[in-house]
Amino acid sequence: MDFRYDVRDLQFVLKEWLPTEEVLGCDRFKDNYGLDDVDMYLNEGYKVAREVVSPINAEGDKIGAIFSDSVVTAPPGYADVYKFLQGNGWGSTSECIKLEGGMPLTLYKAIFEINQAACPAVMSYIKLNSGASNLLIEFGDEKQKARFLPKLLSGDWQGTMCITEPNAGSDVGDSTTRAFPTEDPAVWKIKGTKMFITGGDAGTCENTIHMVLARPEGGAAGSAGLGLYIVPKYRVKDDQSLGEFNDVITVGIEHKMGLRAQATALLNFGENDECYGFRMGPMPDEKGRSKGLAMMFNMMNESRIGTGHNANTQAAAAYSYASRYATERIQGRPFGDQKAERVPIIKHEDIRRMLLDMKAITEGVRAMIFKGFYYLDIAGNSSDKEKAKICAGLAAVLTPLVKGYGSEVSLGVIAEAMQVLGGVGYTTEYPIEQLMRDSKILTIWEGTTFIHGNDLVGRKMRMEEGVPFDKWMATIGDFIDAHRTLPGFTSEMGMLQKAYDCVAEIRTLYDAWYENMAEKKQLIPLNAVRVMTICGQLQVAQCLLDQAVIATGKLENLPADHFDRPFYEGKLASARYYANQILPATFMLTEMIKSEDRTCLDCPEESLVVK
Repeated sequence: MDFRYDVRDLQFVLKEWLPTEEVLGCDRFKDNYGLDDVDMYLNEGYKVAREVVSPINAEGDKIGAIFSDSVVTAPPGYADVYKFLQGNGWGSTSECIKLEGGMPLTLYKAIFEINQAACPAVMSYIKLNSGASNLLIEFGDEKQKARFLPKLLSGDWQGTMCITEPNAGSDVGDSTTRAFPTEDPAVWKIKGTKMFITGGDAGTCENTIHMVLARPEGGAAGSAGLGLYIVPKYRVKDDQSLGEFNDVITVGIEHKMGLRAQATALLNFGENDECYGFRMGPMPDEKGRSKGLAMMFNMMNESRIGTGHNANTQAAAAYSYASRYATERIQGRPFGDQKAERVPIIKHEDIRRMLLDMKAITEGVRAMIFKGFYYLDIAGNSSDKEKAKICAGLAAVLTPLVKGYGSEVSLGVIAEAMQVLGGVGYTTEYPIEQLMRDSKILTIWEGTTFIHGNDLVGRKMRMEEGVPFDKWMATIGDFIDAHRTLPGFTSEMGMLQKAYDCVAEIRTLYDAWYENMAEKKQLIPLNAVRVMTICGQLQVAQCLLDQAVIATGKLENLPADHFDRPFYEGKLASARYYANQILPATFMLTEMIKSEDRTCLDCPEESLVVK
């Protein structure tokens, strides 16, 4: 099936729903971008996705990245596509924060979404390179920027982030990779092992620049003692020419369920005691504390929203394939009329249910994601410092919802798309099974679902004495107050109010649990993912109903035969379906949390293990 994507919904999000003009009016963007440019960028990005990016996807998955004699060979076309995207403004030069000419996240991520749906494996290299480049832009000194940035941004080189180790995954503070001082205070000898490094050795570029967390000699224990070091695979001279091999050895690449074309490497740094890196940021303080993890996490809000975004793009691609298949596959007859002609399966009631379920979820999660990008754009670029601070807090609250809820719910959408295709959906001749394999990792990347649930109930609900969470709830409460009598949607607004009340009730319950830690401590993490799900469902429902308000106004002014009527009518259907068929799950989950059931805690551990 050829690659197609719902560009119309992206146009709606940017041009009709979000206050994109406010972002484009910021000093950083106002001379380079306008609302009239959106269609041009989206249409050109879609053309690139269809003609350049999508063609390498299926074959790359079939062949995979190949590792032999410590060398990684990329699948056919991957190096060329990576270079094309980076060299023509579709990659890191447009995404990088504080880079002149860079796009706002709201605009760039709409283009990135289309390309990501076309080939998730190659776009992960772009994303990691942007992350590494942003670290240099934000924290590197002028010499480091001059040495590394130009070729990272041109696509000649590729950047990575090296955090995870064999015995230190989510517990980053247990890292054992070490940094030892040399005669030059800016240069440190690096020794250790990193694993699950996306693009750690991709075979797409002549050099790879690793951003490595390591503990300097004498560094404090835990995450506070970790420093950040720029470690190239090949040493780089002052004129950016390549020098000697820097003792960064690829031990192997992971044999993965999905994203087979994307090389995920196990790397040894300093196996021969000849690996050197450049320290970023200040020297460790008198207590051995460094700023490494803080610098790495400086970009984490956008990266975590980006992971949820990745998941939703793949779900949206699966929905696109399933919707077209449903119009082409002729099977069965209308219910109760065995004498009728066979019909396309989209005529069957359960297929229509599944299609609307996929549509509502992917559109709603997309809206939540782009609301997060809007907040980040205002937080980083608005001259209104008070509003920027508020938006930074709102983005922080949304982050676990986007990453956790967004990545988890995408799996169900892709499974539903496979169900629409039936048996052929399970075969490699159709793209759904690849999307299913490729998307699962996104519930794990950038922190597992529980980590983000725990982040929500442990930090985001409580940070700054709860003010950002109060403001997030106010955005939804104010919307309900303004639209509770919206014609045709009073029932759905009632559902939204009930879900809002659930979140308020859960928050009060959690406050009580924190006050009674001696007895209730274990209930806090036990229910964290459920709380995150409830908050995510509330936010998605509000976004969809907000879009329905706009669609209602548009329909009032369109003639009956206007080509855009089905789009706006679909917006109404998405909002109604989500509010009536998905949002009620929040009520059940709330009752489950309130019950304080401890069965899984009281059950003996031995009862949970199969021997």
